[in-house]
Amino acid sequence: MASSNLGFVQSRAGKDADVPLELDHSHDHQAAVSAALATVFRGKFCDLILQNRKTTTFSKHSVIYDVGDRERTFFFLQNGFVRVGTMTADGREVIYDVRKAGDVIGELCAAEEVRLDRAIALEKTEAIGVPFEEIMEILISKPDLIAILVDVFSRALKEAYAQVNSLAIDDTVHRLVKVLIGLAAKIGRPSGRLVEIPTYLTQEEIGQMAAARRERVSTALNSLRRKGMVQYSTRGLMVLDVGALEAHST
Repeated sequence: MASSNLGFVQSRAGKDADVPLELDHSHDHQAAVSAALATVFRGKFCDLILQNRKTTTFSKHSVIYDVGDRERTFFFLQNGFVRVGTMTADGREVIYDVRKAGDVIGELCAAEEVRLDRAIALEKTEAIGVPFEEIMEILISKPDLIAILVDVFSRALKEAYAQVNSLAIDDTVHRLVKVLIGLAAKIGRPSGRLVEIPTYLTQEEIGQMAAARRERVSTALNSLRRKGMVQYSTRGLMVLDVGALEAHST
């Protein structure tokens, strides 16, 4: 299962660290639930529910749904990339995840009538929307999915606790490295012995995944680039030496 990036309130502490001062447990919970539900609504279930449904196209930077929306709809991504996250009380954006074709977004509406998260297209994206009520009808008719649901929730919560510990004790570089490894596993594609991240992510967006300020992310990326762990293609896309990043994360 892909890692979920959790929301933190940040404070400068020490020379080299951007240490989270206070864990925002509501964002932690949302990220874990989101990861679990997104895993459930894939595969055969996805194939079953999408028959004869219309595809909607979203342009780059379009808000597919936003915090506070009341329309309870799941979106099954057909192509493109979407960032999923939320807004903090002071107006900062936190990014939980980046999702691609074959993934689901909007799944948190299964838990809340008013949306707590938001989704924005990173590039031109096509998705199929399915009302929550129709999702529930299929779940009720397939009781074997309940066992799968319990299992993925358990794994998602275990993963969330591990990330809480990481973000509480790791410095900016190590948090960034773990985000990059997660992106490579989630959406990366082979480029020789390296892995390319096939959509453009700004340093601000990467910072929102790593719970770090953009300036610190820029410094950390430059350090990793000098070591050959991070490169950029002619199109400006990140190319990662995952083996070297994994060695650096230990």
